[in-house]
Amino acid sequence: MGNVVRGGAVAAGAVATVVALSGCSVLGTGSQSAEAPASSATATTAATPGKASCDLSSGTGSVSIEETADAYRVEWSGVPTVDEGVRQEYQVQLGTASQDEHVTMLIEFDSISGTAYGWLDPDTLEVAPVPGEPDTSAGTIVGTFPKQHEIDAAWWSPTWSKTGGGDSTTTWCSEDGQVLDWTPLA
Repeated sequence: MGNVVRGGAVAAGAVATVVALSGCSVLGTGSQSAEAPASSATATTAATPGKASCDLSSGTGSVSIEETADAYRVEWSGVPTVDEGVRQEYQVQLGTASQDEHVTMLIEFDSISGTAYGWLDPDTLEVAPVPGEPDTSAGTIVGTFPKQHEIDAAWWSPTWSKTGGGDSTTTWCSEDGQVLDWTPLA
């Protein structure tokens, strides 16, 4: 399957991610308060600049990110890649402390429309493909995303969404969808 550029197909995941960043739940009831709740994530925040990992709140799978001088490497473990009739969408966002700027790395496997692999534009919901394909050869999902522009990131937020059969679920590293601390490379 090749990379595809699409907008509407990733809209649901993008909306879920934006809502998650606001501290709300897209898929159920939730509450908002003026003060953000503490994250319930089991995570290794970036004590080492440019590296972080966390276990997904569903109890199934984990995600790690590593920054190099020219790219981000994202690895998902314990999650499915192909599930007939279902779209699996894996996103990792990095954003600024003021939450006025973020970048989104996307890997999507869709049994109908193929694979999307690249940077998700938050304004147009279009995917700008990155070279190659995500690597699934070792039972994990690994994507390498060449940096498009520098961002002074202070948080990261991974999400896994599964859509199909009239059902949609989104899983974060924290029960409440809160972002996790990030320390970029110096």
